[in-house]
Amino acid sequence: MRVADLALRHRRPAIASARSAGIGVVLLVALSGCATPPPAPSAEARPAAIGDGWETATLDAVGMDRRPIEAMTDMLRRYPDWNVHAVLIERGGRLVYEQYFAGPDERWGRPLGRIVFDRQTKHDLRSVTKSVVSALVGIAHGAGRIESLDRPIVDFFPELGELVTPERRRVSVGHALMMAAGLEWNETLPYTDPRNDEVGLIRSPDPIRFVLSRAVVTEPGALWNYNGGLTHLLGVIVQRSTGQPLRDYARAVLFEPLGISDLDWDGDLDGMPSAASGLRLRPRDLAKLGSLYLHGGRWRGRQIIPAEWVSESVRRHIALPAAVSAFGTHGYGYQWWHACYRTAGGTFETHFAVGNGQQRVYVLPQLGLVVTILAGRYNDPSANLLPVRLLLEQIVPAVPAPAERGREPAGCAPTRPA
Repeated sequence: MRVADLALRHRRPAIASARSAGIGVVLLVALSGCATPPPAPSAEARPAAIGDGWETATLDAVGMDRRPIEAMTDMLRRYPDWNVHAVLIERGGRLVYEQYFAGPDERWGRPLGRIVFDRQTKHDLRSVTKSVVSALVGIAHGAGRIESLDRPIVDFFPELGELVTPERRRVSVGHALMMAAGLEWNETLPYTDPRNDEVGLIRSPDPIRFVLSRAVVTEPGALWNYNGGLTHLLGVIVQRSTGQPLRDYARAVLFEPLGISDLDWDGDLDGMPSAASGLRLRPRDLAKLGSLYLHGGRWRGRQIIPAEWVSESVRRHIALPAAVSAFGTHGYGYQWWHACYRTAGGTFETHFAVGNGQQRVYVLPQLGLVVTILAGRYNDPSANLLPVRLLLEQIVPAVPAPAERGREPAGCAPTRPA
């Protein structure tokens, strides 16, 4: 059943999943009534050109069908309990859709009440921050500051020499990037639960030791296990390799070249912001970061992230434990998620950044498409399918199928589950 069908049949659908990270296979529908807000503006409108680097166009100008996009806009306004705050679409380098909504929000776990969003409103990225840290690692690696991804992580922390064991020396920077370090870590519990290891990391007076002291329980590189502590170590490695605080390095090599000046990076983990979840950006600025990964690391003719890093970091390095869902196959790159979605229009390889609350940045190279979604469904697994259903049922059908639609993308070949 499509999202549009649900909206027609019921007064208040809420899309749900039994699994995390937007890859679940169980769909539930909770029903009740809600008021109908004013009609939404037509998606025919062109996003405003405000001098922030974005070239804009209408949906029609880039060959997209306005009808499913307008239907999506209408649904998001009629069903505010979905609590989607912003949806932006880039096609082929131009911003072609930009809509904002209202709803409850948080700032790194602190309730903010009901916010009426617009293009100037900063929003939590949560774990989309991890993909930004990956970009910083790639920039530092390309500049020769981080010489090899095969280097043991413990080499960057000589002050913790007592933790160096033959097992820990096998854990490399590359293993940390692909969440396959083999360290004992439990982030499957809700982030409201103090037993969640990322909560423990944030509260620890010595966050580096908190991560590195964990036992090696599986062979590094063999098993994927979500671990925000590894992203914290990567952030510290960027600091130590470049000689600059993480915030300052990010501003110099990533944010300022993109024209991003209004941002927050929350958290204080022994003097460093949360590399795993602390960034807050304006929606159009987040969409720029997604655009880099559609255009080989370039923005308006300037190479910001090395092209080789872009292709390597979004490539599927390891399959997820539950690698197959109702929508396709799933894997993980360097702090980026990877999926191959099978639709009526063909199989599409997709790279995406994921954050708690249903934050998403989807990059679909075959369609020349970047979709940015911001929402406020924090710690609510019942909403995990909402972003991917908006993508596959409303947005992708608006794009003409590529000429090579019958060809399986090379990145979608079977791989070994972890």
